[in-house]
Amino acid sequence: MDCYLHEAIALISLDDEKGNFTSAGGYINYAFGAAFVMDLLLEERIKLEEDRVHLLTNAITDSRALNSLIEQIGKRKKPERVSNWIHLCVERLGKLRQLTVDKLVADGTLAQTEGKILWVFSVDRYPTQNPQPENELRQRLKALMLDESTEPDQKERMLLTILLKCELYAEMVEGKQQRKTAKGRLENLTSDDKMQKEVGRAIQEMLALVMITTTTMVATSS
Repeated sequence: MDCYLHEAIALISLDDEKGNFTSAGGYINYAFGAAFVMDLLLEERIKLEEDRVHLLTNAITDSRALNSLIEQIGKRKKPERVSNWIHLCVERLGKLRQLTVDKLVADGTLAQTEGKILWVFSVDRYPTQNPQPENELRQRLKALMLDESTEPDQKERMLLTILLKCELYAEMVEGKQQRKTAKGRLENLTSDDKMQKEVGRAIQEMLALVMITTTTMVATSS
């Protein structure tokens, strides 16, 4: 897989024709947040120790989104928890996602067009221009989820962790039985690596907080 994890999440979550981000398919904002953190791990810009993020180097990457996060991590006086950084990414997702799609437009994967909301307000849309990267990505992920003869590399394992924890896998396979098979395979493929476990646990913590907050709001309003 040639793209960054956060770019993969962008391709998965964009409507190919309309060019807008969909909220369907699990906890997509937290998938983005986790992907940014995992990309920094893969690029060896950070390390995890006792569930906290430590900056290894402030050397830039070719992703402006990741460089922005490296700068923010460097400003912290002490290491913060993984879940805090995922939360920060979610809070700053508008900017980080924009930097992500700008890069995908620049390399020709996406096009940039102008759309309208309520026929009045102009908004940028990012329909697919070159479908090959996303098609290859989806085919590879589907094979990993359903074919026991395929084995993921480290980057793919991290992406599979995000698909499992944020429940994105269900939108990528068809039928109840295939979803059950995919979930079981994902659980097996992402259960051993310590780093994946730590990030996966952080995602689960955040999603649990989301559920508690949502339930509380519903109960309060009723």
